[in-house]
Amino acid sequence: MEITYNSQNFPPRFGADFQGAKQLQFTVQELMWSAITVGRANFIDVLSNGIYSEYEILYRASILVANIAQNGTTLVKSSAYEHLDPSEKSAVSYFLGLTFTKLLSAKLLNIPWLLHIDVYRDQFSRNGQAFGFGSSRSRPDLIGLDNRRRWTIMESKGRTNTMEATLLASAKNQTRNLRRIGADYPSLRVAVVTHFTNGQLTVDWSDPEGYNDDYFDIKTDSEEYLANYYKVIFNILSSNDNATKEFGGFVTYTFDAINLTIGLDRKIFDAYKTQSLKEIQPTRIFDFEQFSSIAEQEFFAGSDGVVVGLGSNWRELIRTNKKFNE
Repeated sequence: MEITYNSQNFPPRFGADFQGAKQLQFTVQELMWSAITVGRANFIDVLSNGIYSEYEILYRASILVANIAQNGTTLVKSSAYEHLDPSEKSAVSYFLGLTFTKLLSAKLLNIPWLLHIDVYRDQFSRNGQAFGFGSSRSRPDLIGLDNRRRWTIMESKGRTNTMEATLLASAKNQTRNLRRIGADYPSLRVAVVTHFTNGQLTVDWSDPEGYNDDYFDIKTDSEEYLANYYKVIFNILSSNDNATKEFGGFVTYTFDAINLTIGLDRKIFDAYKTQSLKEIQPTRIFDFEQFSSIAEQEFFAGSDGVVVGLGSNWRELIRTNKKFNE
């Protein structure tokens, strides 16, 4: 499957893939990996208990397959999506925005780790600060860490229909309200809008420069950040210790009822136990044949070390989903 993405304001050094309208190809496994791994606060903190973390995985997977359909190689609105009420559409479009922001970040910007900024809300409360940025109190959505350990700030927006003309500019300004992460300035500040043009899913993104004079900083480091990022996956695997299996250096757990597997690189799993994540590096894609003993599933392992396996039922759900106006 594929989507159209439109790039604006990326410097020429980024290359041809970041100039104008292009097509991004990906598998349903990559898309599900993106949906599962884009971390947000209630996913990590409130649902830290193993069983509730599992429910969140299933919830995210269900939102994805219920609300998009495949039209040839492109993605469009499903009939179920179009029949939601406005508040439900808003929530789903926001989730789709986060998912496709993670997908583009990983495939095009070499950013394997992406975490919602709300994870750091408690830090502001402890310091007696309002969790807002600039005079508008608007903050960007996401903090990313690339494969060279450089920070990225991203604002992700989702729209049910075509995006408003001023929306990308507004999102760009939100990325400027966070100045520094830890001791470092971010290498990128990217605004992303996921929307449906003539019913077809499209992504527009832009790389603005600079930060606003009225700004906030976040105090963190890569080790704390990665501990937050891996918390839920680790909790699921550790709470189902008797049911996990190890394949090709990955600790895995399968949701048998729905034919979905998640897993984590053994080195990262062990490093999380001792909270020694400082030296964790992006992983290489493994040989899919290592997972042949998990019947009838195809796998994708992100460079964050998280693996997702899906049975053919997931691909068929999206392929055969009823399209809007069908």
